[in-house]
Amino acid sequence: MINIDFVNNLNNTISQWLKIVETEPLKYKMSQHAYDKVSLDAISLAYDLIQMINISLTEKEKDKSKLILDSYQLLENGFFIEKDYKKRLDDDKINRVTEMHANYITFQTLGAYKAIDRLPNKKVSFYDDFIQEKGIKHYLSHNCPWDRSPWGAGGMVDNLGTILDMNIKLGYKEYEPILEEVFDWLEENQSKEYGLWGNTNTQGINGLINGGYHLMRGTYFLQGRDFMFCCKIIDTLIQDLTENEIFLSDQAHGCQDLDHFYLLEQCVNVNDNYRIGEIKSICEKRLGEIESIVYCKDGAFSFEAKNSAKNHNYYDITPGLKESDMQGTVFYLQTIISILNILGVKHGFRKSTTHG
Repeated sequence: MINIDFVNNLNNTISQWLKIVETEPLKYKMSQHAYDKVSLDAISLAYDLIQMINISLTEKEKDKSKLILDSYQLLENGFFIEKDYKKRLDDDKINRVTEMHANYITFQTLGAYKAIDRLPNKKVSFYDDFIQEKGIKHYLSHNCPWDRSPWGAGGMVDNLGTILDMNIKLGYKEYEPILEEVFDWLEENQSKEYGLWGNTNTQGINGLINGGYHLMRGTYFLQGRDFMFCCKIIDTLIQDLTENEIFLSDQAHGCQDLDHFYLLEQCVNVNDNYRIGEIKSICEKRLGEIESIVYCKDGAFSFEAKNSAKNHNYYDITPGLKESDMQGTVFYLQTIISILNILGVKHGFRKSTTHG
């Protein structure tokens, strides 16, 4: 049984929570006890959350929001990155950590521009060298860690697809054929067994799902393109949702819930008959669990059942208290949106522009 009063009250409670974490006009921190008073991570998610709960910004506020986002863009390659990244990130411990930090936060920031109906000042040129040398298919095959981490590889494709899309919107039409090459590669490498990308050797089918969500979000879903093996993807999702201990009633993890249920929603949009009874039963059960274990007294959502998000994009962001955080709130609100859409329940939310 859906608690419709809980759903209907979220606009109000999340709006009130946003006031707690707004440290300056249009600048935000990740949670009430976040380490940083202002971060690009929090700001970009906040702009998305604002449009998700239908808070209207004036044109002047949108212009100011754009200037804030613009201030985080690097001149040399167009990536977006936290301003203190040189002090905070240690490339000696994890190979290419700065690049990975920029990968994840850039696609999120580009989604924030969409939320405020603005475009960045300059294109992202990071991939130009790869395109001009061995080509984007070589990059996808050799630079993305499909064997070590399908989840990580999917995130890299999410960023690539989102950047190519934004560059094209900025008027750089030379990226259109590059985007088509990305789709060619994806169709050539999609698994017929699971409907997703990579193998199950390191992260199991859970890694395929988390990587597949990201990969498809930044390509197929962003472009509104048809995709293959819909029923296979549904089978894979149901298997993980019913077998993985992550989805026990006393556990929750924002990435896991978002990735599984958003991807499930997209598949149901393609085929609304296949295993639909099982899907709706899973959705109703999980919606009740989300309400009981990740909704917080302060009015929004924590990233995990017992704590707020501790680390994101290679940054330590909060001490992990049981309180709402920006990442958990965006992720779980989008999860709820996806579940409500699958169940055919009307609501007044808008889908996420950073993760939807």
